[in-house]
Amino acid sequence: MRSMDDAPSHFKLIQYLGYGGLIPFYGCAFLVYWLNQSEFWVYAIHVYASLILSFLGAISWGFALSTNDMSNSQRAVLLCWGVTPAVLGWICLLLPQVARVGPLLMLFVLTLAVDTYFYRRLSLPGFWVKMRVKLTFGAILALIIVELV
Repeated sequence: MRSMDDAPSHFKLIQYLGYGGLIPFYGCAFLVYWLNQSEFWVYAIHVYASLILSFLGAISWGFALSTNDMSNSQRAVLLCWGVTPAVLGWICLLLPQVARVGPLLMLFVLTLAVDTYFYRRLSLPGFWVKMRVKLTFGAILALIIVELV
């Protein structure tokens, strides 16, 4: 199995894909502001946020399956955590639109906290957690902008 050591060789691609993932957040924010269908675009950004949270949880499975320097209990926690953002994001979508953004924001902060926790305990790439912080706050800012419009 390949190790996380290969990640730096894909650094530019990882950056393009990661930061490119902010485009739908800010695209929706722009469309909320400029179009009469703002309710649709608010829903669209909430759905996208839930999808991204699901993706972030799934990264934990990747770490659990590809990182050798962890205990069985750490691996079990990562695997269980991996499905949690998807389920909680889905529950957020079941909430009324006016009550959705707070829980979504908290989930983004929680996923970053969990990722930071495991970054400190496992040999995960340093650039990854730095990028995660920027992307998390980028997503949070877009969700807040939509709420303020």
